[in-house]
Amino acid sequence: MKKKKLFVYRDNNVHLHHTLTLDPDTDDFSFKSHSHNMVEVYYFLRGNARFVVEGNIFTLERGSVLVMASGQTHHLLLEPSAVYERMALLIDSTITPPEYENLSEQIYSGANLFVLDKREQIWFEESFATITKAPEDMQKHLVFSFASMVFGLLSNKLSRTENLRIEDDIIKKTINYINKNLSSELSLEIIANALYCSKVSLNRKFREIMGCTVWEYVIRRRIYSARQRLFLGGNITNAYQKSGFSDYSSFFRAYKKVVGISPSEDLKKAKAD
Repeated sequence: MKKKKLFVYRDNNVHLHHTLTLDPDTDDFSFKSHSHNMVEVYYFLRGNARFVVEGNIFTLERGSVLVMASGQTHHLLLEPSAVYERMALLIDSTITPPEYENLSEQIYSGANLFVLDKREQIWFEESFATITKAPEDMQKHLVFSFASMVFGLLSNKLSRTENLRIEDDIIKKTINYINKNLSSELSLEIIANALYCSKVSLNRKFREIMGCTVWEYVIRRRIYSARQRLFLGGNITNAYQKSGFSDYSSFFRAYKKVVGISPSEDLKKAKAD
């Protein structure tokens, strides 16, 4: 996979990037179900892709903007043969501009997709370009101004998108159940029984939409919950116990499998960043 960062700005509070991937690898970690400790604004430029947010499927076209609240699980359904280009802004959820408050409740309820018209697309892309060309000491100020204007624009456009699709509603119900019971005992059987459906049927539909089994999703969701707690508090024991793991060894193995490094290494890296 050839990934080219056309622009990156990053500090402790924000991460702005423009990225082009020439031959996307659908097995890449960044394309699988994950969540952030930050609010993400994703702007789609080109490719053949659909985006899944908490079980809701959105078809992307140039000018599509997706907003994911902190902790919302999402992933990409991507055609590997197509060039994939996007811009993204991630901002710490504790310092989002006031304009985001007008969106947050609707975002959490599934109104994640916005489609910009041609004039708005030009504004978005030219504003992004202005940031990339600005002196470094001005970029942070410009990023926050840009975020305020983007959230203001999206607040004015807020409406439920028509191309939202929920697979028999069962995927949404499954994700909601997992999120509400993340720290409790969970298994495919427990979840299927709670939703009055077949384990086999649920797992099959879930894999089709989310790209992983129900149990794989539970593990990823627990890891990202623990990761958020870890970054906020720095206590590994508290992080894994409150995220549904019964012992450190199973948490450690799962963390390395999902994130790629150990919890302590990840925390050290986050502090260094």
